[in-house]
Amino acid sequence: MTRKLAGFGLAFALAELAAAYLPPLASLLTAALFISLFLFAAFTQRRAARFALPAVAGLLAGLVWSAAYQLAVVKPAQSLAGQTYACTAIVQPDAETSWQPGNVRATLLITRLDDRKTSLKVYCTDLPYSEAGDIITGQFQLQPLRADSYRMSRYAKGTWLGASYQADYIWQGTSDALPYRLYHLRQAVAKRLTTYLPQNLAGVEAAMLLGEKSELTDEWRDTFRTAGIAHLLAVSGLHVALLCGLFAMGQGRRSRFSVPRVLLQITVLLLYMGLTGLPFSVFRAGVMFLIMLVGGLLLQPSDSLTALALAAIIIGVQQPFAPCDIGFQLSVCGVLGVLAASALAKRQTQFVQVRYAARHNQRRQTALPLPLAIVLRAVDAVQTAVLATLATLPVLLLHGMAASDAAVPANLLVVWLLGPALRLGILALVLSFVPVLDPLFHGASLLLGIVLRLMTTLAAWCAALPAAHIALPVRYTLWVLAVFAVLAALFWRTRQLRRFVPVGFVCAVAAVMLGGTMQRDVVRLAMVGTAGNGCVVAVQNNRAVVLYRGSAANGRAVQQYLTQNGAPELAAVIDLRTEPGEMPLQAAQLLTIADLPQGLTHLQLLDTVEVDLLHTNAAALAVLDVGGWHAAASAGKLILAEPVAVDLYCAGGSCPEAIQAKAILCNQQTPKWLSKAGDTPVYYDAETPTAVVRPGKSVVYEEVQPLAVQ
Repeated sequence: MTRKLAGFGLAFALAELAAAYLPPLASLLTAALFISLFLFAAFTQRRAARFALPAVAGLLAGLVWSAAYQLAVVKPAQSLAGQTYACTAIVQPDAETSWQPGNVRATLLITRLDDRKTSLKVYCTDLPYSEAGDIITGQFQLQPLRADSYRMSRYAKGTWLGASYQADYIWQGTSDALPYRLYHLRQAVAKRLTTYLPQNLAGVEAAMLLGEKSELTDEWRDTFRTAGIAHLLAVSGLHVALLCGLFAMGQGRRSRFSVPRVLLQITVLLLYMGLTGLPFSVFRAGVMFLIMLVGGLLLQPSDSLTALALAAIIIGVQQPFAPCDIGFQLSVCGVLGVLAASALAKRQTQFVQVRYAARHNQRRQTALPLPLAIVLRAVDAVQTAVLATLATLPVLLLHGMAASDAAVPANLLVVWLLGPALRLGILALVLSFVPVLDPLFHGASLLLGIVLRLMTTLAAWCAALPAAHIALPVRYTLWVLAVFAVLAALFWRTRQLRRFVPVGFVCAVAAVMLGGTMQRDVVRLAMVGTAGNGCVVAVQNNRAVVLYRGSAANGRAVQQYLTQNGAPELAAVIDLRTEPGEMPLQAAQLLTIADLPQGLTHLQLLDTVEVDLLHTNAAALAVLDVGGWHAAASAGKLILAEPVAVDLYCAGGSCPEAIQAKAILCNQQTPKWLSKAGDTPVYYDAETPTAVVRPGKSVVYEEVQPLAVQ
């Protein structure tokens, strides 16, 4: 029964994911393909029927439930777009400072819409300054959510519309509902950590222990991400297990104290889930552990895969868009990787025990000698890190996030410190509430600081490894992973899994060599930064050039982009601003257009990339030459006697008539100059629209969509 439920639950979540991302016809065709494969497996191999037939039922149930939910809930909510309403709303805990002074970006829970009771969630980017839990009224125009990388994540949280503040903002008080009280409690508890801890270390501990990232510095956020251990800064199943003691739950007979112990664990688990704000990773882990606890209380054997599938069903029924959340996807894939490593380690141990018993002429398996047991544990630790990393790698690549090749050593070196850090954090917080125990609070904080200092030092060392700065081409890497998955399935099917290791190693070396050859001299040209005035970043052979424009805030976006794309050497920064301000970037060569003489300047920057700089009284123009293919970017009011013809123009707030481009790249959905583009194709992406140029061969626009000329 357990494997049947596992097949149903995982297929149910996959069907919801397909229904969310694909058009109805495409999702039905995809489901039909998988159903055909499952049925073929069920009828050709009897053992596969236990899993395949429930998987077919799960796919059908997921598609039906997703369609019904969208018709009953999502479509009626989205039909409100385009109108202005008088709203009463509660500001949600995700409120953060906006790019507009005095405003915040936040999700609003609208409780009244033109005197009608409702429970509609909208995302507002221009809300007058407010804090989580504030009850406000005002005029808001509802509109569709922006088509950016965050839209599906907002759908997963039940946010169907965007909102633009119009007028009549009035603060009505603060909500005393439980979620907002827990949010303020979480902030107050996190603040206590700063009593004896440095601010930067307290921010790391608050993120790991409570999921509170308001005090987490950008430096440590980038360090953990580069090292491939960013999951330590997001509360997940590992944190829940360590803190609640569920990992030590016994499966023996019912004892006199088992019921109170399990009830206490359930209580602690529910409180902790609420305190962390209930992100999907915690929700998934909490539901899994609740299932296992209740099962243990009823003397039922636990099965982690079945518990994972049942948690996916519960979450998916409550919110069919939940599988679209990256936290949910990483959490589920990480658990699948750990379970695969556990099953592999079990088989390895059994194999070694059989061989050891046969070699020593023993009739039955006995305990292995200590050195051999230590070796098996070390192999298990490495396998767990490798398989968990590989399981989450496709999710990271598909969401455009950095995937670190240093994740395996970083996990082996740092994860073991998580338990002591969390336990010392809890001890310090408990002692902080008893004034007479302040010396003990100080001592616990000192020990916690030592552990955190060691953790961050190891993380920084791993982030500095050369392997942590290798950019993986998304499509090629996913293709290689798919080939490896097929090979592993074939070797497993023929019971020759041991031979997969040497074959996989040879294939991995070949894939790396082929990938390096394919990426040689390729230029990635991306627009990074604020909408309407982003910088242009060109990367070739692990060296980068930045055409800088906009405010100093763009510097942070450029640094983050470079970190997520292999941290190439910043060879040159060309400041196109005619009135230069603060420059947050450091490069081997820094050129300011205002310091150059007026006229034309020619420079050789990268291996096959040259640039022509034109400086006039009120404007600057940069034209990149990539093996005869030309891309341009400008700043200021550009007026020329004769137009300049280029292949691509990276547009900002304006699109000068002095530039004649075959294509235009932009990062704003409704540019003011769109009607003047004529027949020129305009490619848009809200995050980082990118052109991949193979000199003399091809140009591919990645993750962009064409804008309709108005």
